[in-house]
Amino acid sequence: DVYGEDPTINQLQALSAQITGKEAGLFVASGTMGNLVAVLTHCQRGEEAILGNLSHTHLYEAGGISALGGIYTNQLPNNDDGTIYTDLIKRAIRPDDSQHPVPRLIILENTHNRCGGVPLSVEYPREISNIASDRNMKFHLDGARIFNAAVALGVDVKDLTDPVDSVTFCLSKGLSAPVGSVLCGSGEFIRKAHRVRKQLGGGMRQ
Repeated sequence: DVYGEDPTINQLQALSAQITGKEAGLFVASGTMGNLVAVLTHCQRGEEAILGNLSHTHLYEAGGISALGGIYTNQLPNNDDGTIYTDLIKRAIRPDDSQHPVPRLIILENTHNRCGGVPLSVEYPREISNIASDRNMKFHLDGARIFNAAVALGVDVKDLTDPVDSVTFCLSKGLSAPVGSVLCGSGEFIRKAHRVRKQLGGGMRQ
């Protein structure tokens, strides 16, 4: 897969992109790696990511985005349904000031593990997408169980992933595959993410 020559991985990535409504996909070893690759691709060192205080990225990924990426995090309180109040997000986005880190990324989780496995509504990610685009920020979705969310809400997965710039989903949870996750986004984003995956040791061979 390092050279893009494995036909089964290529098929998996293409199918993943099609299902999520994105241009391209990238197979990774785990959801933690997928989220880390996404953040390192979206953000430069010293930039800021806004995320929930009960999010998987904040609680269960060993602080990787800070330890390996130098990304500053702003943790906002999650509500019981996994959302973060939009007013809180708006107020957390810093003005353009040399004294502040540059706000670059908003991260959400769907379904939300620490909030009872609750799926986010179709409407809520669209609200967050509008906030992000208004401030020239990116929007990443930790969609480890995104298919569970789609089934619970009775909607197509694309209804939940269309508003985001990137999304990860887990192959070994709701889909019961042996291992791995897939990161999906634009073609240019995945091209850059491929290099980051290699830097993290995620280039798989035979």
